[in-house]
Amino acid sequence: MGWNSWNSGIPLSEQTVEQTIDAMVSSGMRDAGYRYVNLDAGWAAPTRGADGKLRTDPTEFPDGIAAVSSYAHDRGMLVGIYASPFDETCGQDLRIASKGQETVDAQTFADWRVDYLKYDWCRSDADHADQVQVFTAMRNALRATGRRIFYSINPNSSDDHLAGVKYDWSGIADMARTTADLVPVWRNTLPPIDSSDAFLTGTYLGVPDAFAASSTVAGKYHPGYSNDPDMLVVGLSRREFFVNHLAVNRAIIAEYQVTPDRLTKLREKLVLSDPQLDWRATAQPSLTESEQRVHFSLWSMLAAPLIAGNDVRDMTDSTRNILTNTDVIDVDQDSLVARAVPSAQDPRVLVKPLADGDVAVALVNTDEQAASIEVDATAVGLPRTPCYTVRDLWSHTDTTGAGQVSRTVAPHDVAMLRISPRCRQP
Repeated sequence: MGWNSWNSGIPLSEQTVEQTIDAMVSSGMRDAGYRYVNLDAGWAAPTRGADGKLRTDPTEFPDGIAAVSSYAHDRGMLVGIYASPFDETCGQDLRIASKGQETVDAQTFADWRVDYLKYDWCRSDADHADQVQVFTAMRNALRATGRRIFYSINPNSSDDHLAGVKYDWSGIADMARTTADLVPVWRNTLPPIDSSDAFLTGTYLGVPDAFAASSTVAGKYHPGYSNDPDMLVVGLSRREFFVNHLAVNRAIIAEYQVTPDRLTKLREKLVLSDPQLDWRATAQPSLTESEQRVHFSLWSMLAAPLIAGNDVRDMTDSTRNILTNTDVIDVDQDSLVARAVPSAQDPRVLVKPLADGDVAVALVNTDEQAASIEVDATAVGLPRTPCYTVRDLWSHTDTTGAGQVSRTVAPHDVAMLRISPRCRQP
């Protein structure tokens, strides 16, 4: 659990990262379990130093990443960093990628007391054997440092955006992306256009589709390894998400020595007319509050990593309440690391067994009309008993009964329940 800078679009600097750490502490996020603060693409200087090592921009990080690590560690937080195994980091200069530099870069991260590495495949093509080789090389380099650094990889590319689904990466990494990028919409229904950029072609995923894609690899879940359906988009609007990415692309062209191929792809976005840009930014509605509850519930039912992507320095009470719902987080972080499966009686009912013998149940309504959804305790795997306790994980209320539960669920909403075979008085 933690936070990643990419979706928020905040400019990375020592100041903004420390502000983010402070906000995660003051908002209750740290105490709810969010401990990693991860610097995505944009933290590094455009070129390596004279010694061949990665370095930060001295203007933005005057004291370097080691100082950020100290600031985080002093506050009970951990620091993550971003790199790429091939030609270039996503959107930056090829000379700061790590292929062939694994040993020196891993040791640099360890010297900086970094706790997490996101290693992102940044080519449009993908050969599985090559990916195994380069991802394994960095894994070995990290292990050789002697420092425990959590290792997260993204093997997906535009040519093979299902690489995270098709292959079992659990022998290489601690976590692997399973899907194409998630955008803050219910379903991405943008029509394809003639572009090599996924954001413009409409191939990014909305919430239910990303959940469905990740469900196909759920059998690979086990303690110590996580499948990653992408960072959370709670607290992000469609417009700010789009504008943030445009701003990143403009900064890339202005500040970095971009390869010709990369420059061509970036310019596809920047040559769009203002009406086209506005249409792309507003063509689909942002997630409603109820849809964000569905999103957070589904990720927790998948035992997915909970990596916030909003600007936590400035978030609404609604966003904070969703992200810090410890009843739902407990389901996500349950030590059994089980994944949700649809009920045989009703696919709208997702069932997840928990380590203490309880069962988490999500009643998900993806339709456009309200729906009455019912569940029976014995039908979701609980033993027959005279009395069950049902806790509503969003209203934080408890009821007891004989095990038959019915909820009227609004359109694009969820009722998330924890059913116990023990009768507890409310």
